[in-house]
Amino acid sequence: MLRIIKIVIISIVFLNAVNAQDRYESLPTWVKSVPEYGFNGMKYSVTQKSNLLVFGTAGLGVLLAYQFDEQIKDFAQQKDLLPSRVSQFGDLYGVIGSALLLPASIIITSKAADESNHEMLEKLEFAASTLVANGVTTIILKELIGRERPNGSNNRSMPSGHTSQSFAVAAVVNEIYGQNAGIVAYLVASLVGISRINDHEHYLSDVIIGAGLGTAIGRGFAKTYKENIYMPNMSINLTFNF
Repeated sequence: MLRIIKIVIISIVFLNAVNAQDRYESLPTWVKSVPEYGFNGMKYSVTQKSNLLVFGTAGLGVLLAYQFDEQIKDFAQQKDLLPSRVSQFGDLYGVIGSALLLPASIIITSKAADESNHEMLEKLEFAASTLVANGVTTIILKELIGRERPNGSNNRSMPSGHTSQSFAVAAVVNEIYGQNAGIVAYLVASLVGISRINDHEHYLSDVIIGAGLGTAIGRGFAKTYKENIYMPNMSINLTFNF
């Protein structure tokens, strides 16, 4: 339920900002562009050579971590991996960091830099579409895999949603604000992943696959974002014949 709420919040924040020019000048025009934007973002997420390396590395990491999941779970139950306040921060960031902080920071920094509404909305669309796509993909994988959580609360352990969203946020931050800000965001995302193990919500392998998924989707949508900025006339038309 929390993941659905996050997706709704992200969508509302973005839609409330759609009041500018070009393809954003009317809601129907923008809505027509959404399927193409999402299609391209997901396509690049799974076809970019760099993302294939991300998936391959994450896959190998999952296979290795899976062998030690139980031992790490037992260690985390016996001795906290993080101080309680740090772990609480990681959990809170994983819930609201993507839904509120990222869109808010884009709006604030764009206004402070006196960017055009078009530039701000391009960034918001990039962030919102990335996080919605990642959230939906994560939910689908959770239901398909059906792994029980370490605490036994349900069967939606893999992949870690907090981790995947946090790494997707980091990929967006890295693209919009540069590598230095991206490094900080990736470190915070890693902290979120550790906090989920510390809270007995996920195994290490759940966190690794979440990190790989969020990173790949964020980087895939970053390519679509760059195409819209530098090649605004480039488009792919999808025709459905019935």
